[in-house]
Amino acid sequence: MNTTGSDRLARRVPLVHAQARRTLRLSLSLGLIAVATAVAGEARWVPMHLFLSGAVVLAISGTSQLLTVTWSTAPAPLDGWASAQRWTIALGAIGVVASRRGDAPEAVVGLAGTLYVFGLVLLGVLLASTAARGRKRRFDPAVATYLGAVAFGLIGVALGVRMAVDGPHTSLRSAHLVANLLGLVGLVVGGTLPYFAATVGRSRMSGHATTRRLWCLASWQAAALSGATTALAVGTPRAAAAALVGYATGIAAVIALLPRPSRRQLRWAGPRLVALWTGAAWWAMAVIVAARAASRAEPLLADRWLVVLVVAGYGQILWGSLAYLLPMLRGGGPERLAAGFASTRSWFGLAAINSAGIATAVGLPRIAGAALAAATTDATWRAARAGTSRTQRPRPP
Repeated sequence: MNTTGSDRLARRVPLVHAQARRTLRLSLSLGLIAVATAVAGEARWVPMHLFLSGAVVLAISGTSQLLTVTWSTAPAPLDGWASAQRWTIALGAIGVVASRRGDAPEAVVGLAGTLYVFGLVLLGVLLASTAARGRKRRFDPAVATYLGAVAFGLIGVALGVRMAVDGPHTSLRSAHLVANLLGLVGLVVGGTLPYFAATVGRSRMSGHATTRRLWCLASWQAAALSGATTALAVGTPRAAAAALVGYATGIAAVIALLPRPSRRQLRWAGPRLVALWTGAAWWAMAVIVAARAASRAEPLLADRWLVVLVVAGYGQILWGSLAYLLPMLRGGGPERLAAGFASTRSWFGLAAINSAGIATAVGLPRIAGAALAAATTDATWRAARAGTSRTQRPRPP
């Protein structure tokens, strides 16, 4: 039920938690569909698009709005707008994949793409309006990276439309990947980690993560991405390689701004916290490999390193984030919260994800597939145990 005014501000946490639960349920559903299409033997672009454009962007949508509301002390978006944003992304992503897979007329593909663009634009509007009403401004650098990510997502869609009209081209494909993978997804990850790693570890933010440094880092990453995307689109590979090295340097700066966990925090958060660090390391390695390919005028992330980035990089960070968020969104009191954290604490899952990344990087696809299947099965079972519905706090007798 929607509320307004001061009551909506007072109830911002349960309202935005409910919205995030619905969005994450949809994200998990699309993630499972992506895995199913991969197992069914579909062309690699089908599960990749469903996972990245659908599951990951939905997770970004729900998490970015949740964090913006809670950390900025702002009212939650209206349920109707949050629902519209959620479903336009989901239906747009599915529609683009289904229409392309079925060789539908260009008008159908364009309609699905337009729906997806509307979802991205609406996400930007919701984030900007929420931050503008916030009482605390320290989270503004992260919100700025979210808005920049949406802008790069729109650039990626535009490049995808151009490829659909003019035909695939190596430079456009590389620019499309950079805008979507390193822009839309990467900016959100980089903008969130300095804050979220502290939340997952139940610690203070690093003293090095000052507001000024976070603003400088956000500007640096946006500039590096702009340079890389433009250089790739116009066919200047050396400039693109230099820009990607700059972007990788920014990832290293993100890692340097994460709070150093204590033994107590590692014992409590365990694999959830480690996944954020190791996922960021895989992300940086994939960008360095992409920069090397750009310097040689070769297609970016055209081989196994795309899978490494998606699975061991972003996928691992998403895995660690959901292992924290699902119990938090479930609620139900301290005992239920502790049980939820215990159910999502999986060293096995962490090892399986990184094993999949290593096996993929060294060219052992069968081992990588087995490790990924084990990680997916473990994560699905643990997510089902944690649940994605609100648990009511037990009433005293």
